[in-house]
Amino acid sequence: MINYSQSALHGIVAHIIGNHNEGEDIKYSPGPLQIEDQELEKKLFNYFFSHYKDPEFYRFSFPTGEIELNPVYNFAANIFDDPTCLHEQSVKIARHLYEKSKHPNIKSGELYIAYCSNILIDDELTEAVVIFKSENKENYFQLLNIKEEFMLHIDSGIPTDKLDKGCIIFNTDRDEGFKICNIDHSNRYKEAQYWREDFLMITAAKDDYHMTKNYIQVTKNFIRERMPSEFDTDKADEAATMSRSFEYFKNNEKFDSMEYEKKVFKDDKVVDAFKDYKGEYQNLKNATFMDEFDISDYAVKKQSRVFKSVIKLDKNFHIYIHGDKNKIEKGTDHEGRKYYILYYDDEN
Repeated sequence: MINYSQSALHGIVAHIIGNHNEGEDIKYSPGPLQIEDQELEKKLFNYFFSHYKDPEFYRFSFPTGEIELNPVYNFAANIFDDPTCLHEQSVKIARHLYEKSKHPNIKSGELYIAYCSNILIDDELTEAVVIFKSENKENYFQLLNIKEEFMLHIDSGIPTDKLDKGCIIFNTDRDEGFKICNIDHSNRYKEAQYWREDFLMITAAKDDYHMTKNYIQVTKNFIRERMPSEFDTDKADEAATMSRSFEYFKNNEKFDSMEYEKKVFKDDKVVDAFKDYKGEYQNLKNATFMDEFDISDYAVKKQSRVFKSVIKLDKNFHIYIHGDKNKIEKGTDHEGRKYYILYYDDEN
């Protein structure tokens, strides 16, 4: 949880990032913006931080493992060391982003870089560098009263309740790549991932949230991709296995890989196959797995849709399976029609 109720804004700079493919350049601000309105400052803080109510944390990275070679890591570190260089470093951040924005689908926009203090994150009071890019504006009506006449005017601006792309870099855990929150609401296509992968170069932190999330994802993928071909499982088997996974995460505070694999997959051969798949998944997805960690309730909640097991029968029926596989039977009648038999105790 991020507490910014006592935070102070020490500077904010804005630059306009042009469309690289259309030959537009960067329009640099000559200096920091002057924010003298307390209500505006309050709105800015809300815009910066309110989108990270249950934050996922990331770290700066670099292909060689030397995070000191990550440009944005260095720009942020320089601001933390000397806040008076905010404008100078913001120019470098803008140029770096512009050079990483060469895909034709990347939009032009306004880039803002701010330096704040007195941010409380995980019970630690620290400073933060905020970077966000606004790519989409919304039109709104404005009623003007000029010389006793009313005029209706259309203007456009940044919606205060939406954030296109943004990150908060907290001045903590510097040796590990800082603690970072990131948002990219336009990240629906591969080319849009330039913000996280090319510009920031950040990776998921090795924390309880991401450990929980990784195990849920790898379990789901293994059940769907590997179990049917290797163990001749059907949809009911897959649903029952996923249900056991959900029960484990819901009813335990701490994760133990040996205990989890035994309770979820039961058969030793399936457990061994899961371990092999997990190793392949780790290399392919660059994911991290630990044998023990505290289960993140927030991650389980966020991944809840993964556990919803549905058998779709043509376009007529959906069977939602939440547990006991012994209460469902699958068969084929003498005419070759497939059927399911469901057993239950109570009807609601």
